[in-house]
Amino acid sequence: MRVLYLHGGGYVHPLTSDYWRLLRSLASDGAEVIVPAYPLAPGATVDDVLPILLDLVTSLADDPTPTVIMGDSAGGALAIVLAQRLRDQGRRQVAAIIALCPWLDPTLSQPEVEDLESTDPMLAESGLRAAGRWWAGRRDPADPLLSPLHGGLDGLPPVDVLIGDRDILRPAVDLLAEQAERTDIDLHVHEVRSMFHVWMTRAIPEGRRTRRLLSDLVRQRAATAVPFRP
Repeated sequence: MRVLYLHGGGYVHPLTSDYWRLLRSLASDGAEVIVPAYPLAPGATVDDVLPILLDLVTSLADDPTPTVIMGDSAGGALAIVLAQRLRDQGRRQVAAIIALCPWLDPTLSQPEVEDLESTDPMLAESGLRAAGRWWAGRRDPADPLLSPLHGGLDGLPPVDVLIGDRDILRPAVDLLAEQAERTDIDLHVHEVRSMFHVWMTRAIPEGRRTRRLLSDLVRQRAATAVPFRP
């Protein structure tokens, strides 16, 4: 089994030691983990980076080893966008998507966001909006290449979403779940009480429990993947 991990950081921050805690956990449980250090905003935009990642995920999806795309925050959105692009281009799909606290809407247009901001120690609404505009470049931040909420869920592989109830990105996850009810997609939202943004990367008991859950999810999704047929 293989995990293509797309790190978060609002498209502007690189990998940190917290990410490696999660990645080591996945690797120690037997997964091959690939972590691209993709170019970041404001020096790069979605139009610069997405074709590079799409080439990578296409080559992995065409390999017999089941590949799960996993990503957190901005990387969680990228994971879903890449699967939508594979679908739109008629390519072979990955085994599954696991999105950790995904940033599904760079505009943060849901009214509940303001109320949640005081409960989430990790994120600030104004900074996120600015980062989203940088990443969008010449595009509207609501474009489906940035906001997978607008890209449709039909034809996607199984999706697991993990979100904390104190995360300001949770309202958009609620919208994603509502969309899933109108399709035949296999989508599961795992909401964890009293948790904030990307808690699963932290050295806390809840983080350790969630990392074990993620390893189990990867194994389950890889085991039930559609068999490879060249």
